[in-house]
Amino acid sequence: MPILTYLHQYLTYICNMNLYIFDHVKLTPDKQIALHSQESWELSYVVTGRGEREIGDTTEPFAPGDLVLVPPGIPHCWHFDPRSTDKGGRIENITVALEEAFLDKVASAFPALADTVDALRQYADAVTFPKAQAQYIASLLKQMCGETEPERAVSMLALLCSLARQGRALGHYRKPDLNRQRLMQVRIYVSCNYNHPLSLDEIARHVGMNRSAFCTFFRKHTGQTFVDYLNAYRVNIAHRLLVWEGMPVAEACFASGFNDVAYFCRTFKRYKGFPPSRARKG
Repeated sequence: MPILTYLHQYLTYICNMNLYIFDHVKLTPDKQIALHSQESWELSYVVTGRGEREIGDTTEPFAPGDLVLVPPGIPHCWHFDPRSTDKGGRIENITVALEEAFLDKVASAFPALADTVDALRQYADAVTFPKAQAQYIASLLKQMCGETEPERAVSMLALLCSLARQGRALGHYRKPDLNRQRLMQVRIYVSCNYNHPLSLDEIARHVGMNRSAFCTFFRKHTGQTFVDYLNAYRVNIAHRLLVWEGMPVAEACFASGFNDVAYFCRTFKRYKGFPPSRARKG
C-alpha cells in the first residue's frame, strides 16, 4: 500500500479517535494536578517554572526545560515554586498523553515503526533525554502548538521516533504488590485531600480495610502511625507555603490541613526542629 494511503488512513483514524492529548497550558502553580497516575504515557515539558518533581520513588528539583516521559501506572506530580512564574504569575508547560491504543495503531499502520513502538514500551521507569535530543523534542513540541490537528498527528510520528531513543531512567520504580498498592493509594489520597479533615475510618474505607486492620497494616509497613504520616505530610506542605510563598504562619496552618495554630506550631517544630516563624523568615 502506498505511503500516502497509509498516512491518510492514519490521520483519519487518529483525528477521529482522540488517542492522544496535546495540552499547552499557562496556569497558576496552585492549579497544577496533585500526585496521580494514569493508564496512558505522559510526556511533560516545562517551559516556565521550577520546583520539585515527584515521580515514583524519586523526588528531584526541576527547572525550565525539564523534559520527562512517564510510562503508565507511575505516580507523579510537579510541585511548582510560586516565586518562579511569568509576569502574570503563571507557569507554562506542554503535556502529551499517549494511549496504548495509539501505539498499537502506529505499529499496525506503519510496520516500519513497529520496532520503534516496541523500543518505547521497554521503558519501565520515567526517563529524561540527552541534551541534543531533549532540545529537538522541545522544539518539536513548540512547533506542534501552532499546528492543525492533521499536522500535529503527523508530528506525533516524529515525536514517537525521538522518544524511543536513548532515554535515561529517573530512579527505578517498582510495580507495587498488593501492600505497596495500598500504600500508594494512601499516598495519592493524602496528596489530594490533605487540606481537608481526614479520619482513620475514611482512609481505611478508601483502601478496603476496617480501621483496626488498617492501623496495624500501616504501622507494620511504614514504621509509623497514619496520624504521624499525615502530620509529616502537612508539615512539609506548610514549609513549602512558608518558604516559597511567604505565607503567614496562621494561613499556612489552615492551608496545609491543620485546624489549630498552637498545635500546628508544636507539630511543625517537632518534625522540622525549628518553629514555622523561622521558616517564613528564610
